[in-house]
Amino acid sequence: MKITDFKKLLMGCMASLCLMGTSCSSPQDPECTDGTGSISLGVTANAAFTRAVNESSYADVSNYTVQILNHDGGIVNEFLYAEKPDRISLNNGSYTLKAFYGTESNASRDGFYVAGEKSFIVEGEEVQNITVECNPTCGKVKVNFATNMSEYFSNYSVVYETAALTEVGGSAIWQKDDTEPWYLKVNAQGETVKATINVTRLSDSKSATVEKTYTLAPGKSWTLNIAPQDNNGGLGITVTVDETTDDEEIDIEVPSEWL
Repeated sequence: MKITDFKKLLMGCMASLCLMGTSCSSPQDPECTDGTGSISLGVTANAAFTRAVNESSYADVSNYTVQILNHDGGIVNEFLYAEKPDRISLNNGSYTLKAFYGTESNASRDGFYVAGEKSFIVEGEEVQNITVECNPTCGKVKVNFATNMSEYFSNYSVVYETAALTEVGGSAIWQKDDTEPWYLKVNAQGETVKATINVTRLSDSKSATVEKTYTLAPGKSWTLNIAPQDNNGGLGITVTVDETTDDEEIDIEVPSEWL
């Protein structure tokens, strides 16, 4: 599969159904009031995420699971958007609309997870429009090793560490011949991700490491472009860091003396 740049990642999710309210079964329920109401919901998806996985499956809203939860978190109704009923009857009260697709992993190369929730209240409105935004729970990391790396180094790799991976004693490793990006689960507010670059020099088998960190948020990208650098006979590497979804590049040079 070809890798493309990581672009803006936001899935707007709405569910296209009509919910007609009915009377509450218990007027004493503080979350439920007498009366009826109707709610209009819909699902749309902007899946400009990556073509490293099957992007079309994320863009196809019929794949999304939609849930309506009551105020206790219980599932009132659940269905694939492709199988949505024309109408759903609800008692007046507090609810949450949830839509999601994919599988969440601490680190994966096969896919990712997007989800969104929106609270709403049924209290007699003739029509109430509900919108929920579904966002990924991961960021994307990628490494581009220069084609001539093997002329100078016998081995090279990058090891990624996140809070979720550290908690289970794991890491995500980008080997020298890898091409597919890693999708790393990160905190919703973003977190510091560490990348340890490891190289072994071909001439004398001497190894060295360089650590880089970046605050990675869900839906964002961090790409390392790594190439050999020969300065006055001293061999090192140049690391170009792409920290944005718009591919703005920042050059960071590692001095040749590091080896």
